[in-house]
Amino acid sequence: MRAAKASLLLLQISIHLSGCSSSSFSRRSSVSPRAFKLPSHRGRQQSDAHYDVLLDLRGGQQQQPDGAGDDGSGSSGSSTGSYHGNYVSSADGEPNAAVMSAVVQTTVPVQQQASPAPAPPVLASATSTNSKLSNLQERTGPAILMLGAIYLLLKFTGSNGLIGLVFLMQLAMYSESTSVVEDFGKKKGVSAGDDGIVSFALQKWWWFATAMMLTSGRKMLTEYTSVTMDQMNLITFGMSSLSLVGAVIQLAMISSTAAEDVYRSYLGKAACCHFSLLFLVGQSSFWIKTVKEYGLVWVLFPALLVVVNDTMAYIFGVLLGKHKLLPRLSPKKTVEGFVGAGISTMAIAAPLLKRMIGKDGVPNAGRHALTLALYVSLVSPFGGFLASAVKRAHGAKDFGALIPGHGGAVDRFDCQVVTAPFVYLYLNNCLSSSS
Repeated sequence: MRAAKASLLLLQISIHLSGCSSSSFSRRSSVSPRAFKLPSHRGRQQSDAHYDVLLDLRGGQQQQPDGAGDDGSGSSGSSTGSYHGNYVSSADGEPNAAVMSAVVQTTVPVQQQASPAPAPPVLASATSTNSKLSNLQERTGPAILMLGAIYLLLKFTGSNGLIGLVFLMQLAMYSESTSVVEDFGKKKGVSAGDDGIVSFALQKWWWFATAMMLTSGRKMLTEYTSVTMDQMNLITFGMSSLSLVGAVIQLAMISSTAAEDVYRSYLGKAACCHFSLLFLVGQSSFWIKTVKEYGLVWVLFPALLVVVNDTMAYIFGVLLGKHKLLPRLSPKKTVEGFVGAGISTMAIAAPLLKRMIGKDGVPNAGRHALTLALYVSLVSPFGGFLASAVKRAHGAKDFGALIPGHGGAVDRFDCQVVTAPFVYLYLNNCLSSSS
């Protein structure tokens, strides 16, 4: 009963506040005056029942105020007034039936609508695996076509075809790597001050020609022309000196007020070009030296090991990859992929080499195979990590679109160029001594 009275008083408070006038603070109630009496705000007698309930709502006990009693109005009901407002009760202290019904109706909780059953969650790992498998299918077709084209080229042209392929690869890699940096500079407005150096494109390819002469071009020209090696050395040195003098003169001719910005931008792009020449052109030229001194097999065998390592790293990463190897440089590479690829490469190395060299064989072929496979598994992937860092720094997804599904030449041969110098140096020091 005490709870019912409390509910009644709360409803009356709401009615009183909603009906108050801003001028007189009086209230009009829709309840009939025959059933209720609306006393003034102060000085009215409070019934014991209402007083107890009011104290319960206020959370404390209070003594009966002096002079409390009947107001002599002859009304059948009694009421109380306090800072809460005017409260109404029936003559017997019980709540009015109509008001009580309203209280009950307002306190009945509304049944919540049944929400639809949530859709079954899709595991993120399953979605990622499906995406990687789909990407693997997209890459497989172009990879098979590329390997088939290389096989036909080498079958009909032999070592000369491989040398020509290396030259084209060097040209494409140099163009892609320098273009990524230049395009990034144009987007950021960094290259805006290079207008004063109109010959930068000419210098860029002059440096490329000089690097080709310094690596394998000199020896190739002496074999197919009557020019001696001493003469080729002198020509190469002249090309290098001319590039230096031309670059300094170009910088000295800048008369703009923003000359310092032009110098900074030019030197940055020049450093990028020379790094590309050293890392891509310089290292890949060892394939030409290897094929001319040791034969085609010792180029194809390490190249196939790199292909196997790269493929198995992708497969193991898709199926088992959970721990990122170098997340800031190459987020897709995993520890499981790296380890699985290394084991696979080591396992296939010796049988593959024995199959490629045929019946003639090579002394300690198994040891050579394992040594090359170990280098390919542990060191060669870092060429790809470095390429990923360059792309990440310049906001590029791939270096180019030469090979559908694989990107450009740098994306495909970044690990190959790291392998080339080690193969030549290893064969030069170990293969001859074991023969």
